[in-house]
Amino acid sequence: MDWFLILGEIDMEVTGKTISDNIQDRNADKLNVPAFESLGGTTIDYKTYFEIVDVYAKAFKELGVQNGDVVTICSAGTLDTVLNFAALNKIGAVAQFVNPNYFKYNSKKYINDTNSKLLICLDRFYPDIKDAIAETNVEKVLLSSISEYSSYLFKIVARRKRISKSNLIDGIDYMELPKFIKLGENSNIKLERIPYVPNKPAVITYTSGTTGNPKGVVHTNDSINNMIMIYELANGFGVKCGDRNLVLIPPMYLTSFVHSIYAPMTLGTTNILQPIYNPKSLGKELKKYEPVTVIASKAHYLNLEDSRLPQGSLSHTKFAYCGGEAISKSVAIRIDKILEFFGIPPMILGYGETEFATMVMFNNDIPNRTNESGMLIPEVKAKILDLVTGLPVPQGQRGELYIQTPAMMLEYLNNPEATSKFFVMDDNGETWAKTGDIAQILYQQDGKDIYEVPGRASDSFIDENGNVVYLFDIETKVEDVKYVQQAEVIALTVDGKKVPVVHVILDKKAKRFAGDILRIIDTTLKKDNTNESAIPYAYKLRDSFETSPISGKRDYAILKYETDGYVRFNKQGELEPIEIVSEESKEKNDLIHSKILVR
Repeated sequence: MDWFLILGEIDMEVTGKTISDNIQDRNADKLNVPAFESLGGTTIDYKTYFEIVDVYAKAFKELGVQNGDVVTICSAGTLDTVLNFAALNKIGAVAQFVNPNYFKYNSKKYINDTNSKLLICLDRFYPDIKDAIAETNVEKVLLSSISEYSSYLFKIVARRKRISKSNLIDGIDYMELPKFIKLGENSNIKLERIPYVPNKPAVITYTSGTTGNPKGVVHTNDSINNMIMIYELANGFGVKCGDRNLVLIPPMYLTSFVHSIYAPMTLGTTNILQPIYNPKSLGKELKKYEPVTVIASKAHYLNLEDSRLPQGSLSHTKFAYCGGEAISKSVAIRIDKILEFFGIPPMILGYGETEFATMVMFNNDIPNRTNESGMLIPEVKAKILDLVTGLPVPQGQRGELYIQTPAMMLEYLNNPEATSKFFVMDDNGETWAKTGDIAQILYQQDGKDIYEVPGRASDSFIDENGNVVYLFDIETKVEDVKYVQQAEVIALTVDGKKVPVVHVILDKKAKRFAGDILRIIDTTLKKDNTNESAIPYAYKLRDSFETSPISGKRDYAILKYETDGYVRFNKQGELEPIEIVSEESKEKNDLIHSKILVR
């Protein structure tokens, strides 16, 4: 599928090379700039980095990896992971990044269905996925350690995990990374740049798996190189050569792959790898490594409040990015106050999907920004269509968002049905990506539209009067109430009518006042909503939300099968317990959690 032809008026010059070669060419004059700092302070410059990439590339060829082969990577944000992709890309192979939790539950999907013969695995992940590996057709396993390229001291602290013979799988060849590197160093293979092929697959990553069935997203050299070109058109979004960039999110997530690692590399940044994911340690890491830029989660920034660092002590950090999850305005304001105390400018948010190389909007240039999704980045187009009529909506009105971008995925892996549903052609013959997200244009700044993308279209329903009820609006208002820690709003079908039901987790210290807090929530929602269909039908207090064993994320789907534990306010304004037998629970009440998840 030729995106340069079908994406309307979008027209970008084709880079005409692999991602790896593109990064190398863009750093031809920056070879002495430090490229990476790994655990314990080990530093390599860009010249050394590219030399090691060649060693890895030769080793892969010695192992029989060929142009077009799919190699699966189950690893963390270590330097060898970065090198593995660059080397595979250099020789034309496709790197498939798989979350070990995903792999554990559906290994045949990732190995057998892609004919992947080589698995690269972090030694710490191996015991948990060994049985899953045994179910596949994989032929070779390359084991790496979190201590690779670390200091001598860190190697003592985090020793390589030795795999005992009893834990090896018969019929599979195993190799540890040091032996792999020696294989490349001793190789006589001469590397040559592979010929350019338009829209050639380069990397496969997976969607978040909220539904329990993550989709493989295939990106090409062209799509990722086009995002790199967008960075150039946007002057690096403020980031420049030599800036220190803290990498906290593993590259199995495309946000990190593109925006934490490979796009910044084209600018000549110095990238500090922290493969141990710990949101509570952000303050310590910002203080120790003094990065100019960091991409972190909402949890990272909220935990920064407890870091006990002096006021203004983190002013070296100029760009604090956050993505991957919706953030309410109240939470954004809270995070911005935390950042301001430490001397960091307001949090920077964007919007995108894995299918778009994860970014099409950015709010960096908005003064007094909070949780706006931002303005379109260069070369991206958008339109918003009414959920009922399918017609374009005016500024200030919500609808479903459609996107055109030169950084578009090629397809969903082995899923033509999902691919055909994602891409739609309009009456003018232009192809758009149907995001499934709700958006609106809030206002204009210097002639540019400022967008808000508050949630998924699936988190809404159309009531019997034709009005759209947005569940994420209810959720935001609930979470704005003091002592509410988390909330989730779902729609159930009761007596043939869709109704919103609110699940609430309260702060521990507030549980004895639960009834009073629910009354405040109910009163607030009734006051703010003129549409009765948006008033919660019932509430459920809970201690936690179940998480999917596949994605590790909150399992929204399982909530609709619950029937008991609900309360609602009666006509006298008193709380009473109720049971909800919804159409959804009738359909699925015989399915246990594991059967729902593992299809």
